[in-house]
Amino acid sequence: MSSSSKSLKIGIVGFGTFGQFLANTMIKQGHTLTATSRTDYSQLCDQMGIHFFRDITAFLDADMDVILLCTSISSLSEVVGSMPLACLKRPTLFVDVLSVKEHPKNLLLKVLPEESDILCTHPMFGPVSGKNGWQNLTFMFDKVRIKDEVTCSKFLQIFASEGCKMVEMSCEEHDKAAAKSQFITHTIGRYAASYLSFTNQRQTSN
Repeated sequence: MSSSSKSLKIGIVGFGTFGQFLANTMIKQGHTLTATSRTDYSQLCDQMGIHFFRDITAFLDADMDVILLCTSISSLSEVVGSMPLACLKRPTLFVDVLSVKEHPKNLLLKVLPEESDILCTHPMFGPVSGKNGWQNLTFMFDKVRIKDEVTCSKFLQIFASEGCKMVEMSCEEHDKAAAKSQFITHTIGRYAASYLSFTNQRQTSN
């Protein structure tokens, strides 16, 4: 990163495969990372230069610009609900990276303090598709509740600077488009299966 003024203090909640994948690029760019997770990743974090917290209270007390939620869809509610949010030292930007968007948006609006900013995102790539870089890969985002535009812009720049296609879209629009895409994929899959079955039956009868 060209200037230390552009670096962020980012705390990752859920340091599984996807959290580690994002962390590698963030470290390369010069951001300062901390992490917490149900599984003990302290040894891996030591190797990566990341401060790992087993205790969520100590994690929130670490004074971060951004808290990046890399949990699963099924565990998000439990994880966020268990956070002692009163430990936050100052207004913080919360970012989720789930593949569905209305659920995290509604949950974060309900649970987080009013002074906390909310950015819902969907990096439409992962460790396999993004292993050789993020150039031309799609990054969807929705500025659900943003007061600190500077911090939000710095976070989005992490992905823009790697060449991502930055797509601003509401959570509702995202989920409608995703549902339509899944329907088309499912329909094509059923048609293909039926066609193969019909072809096999004809070959057998011949």
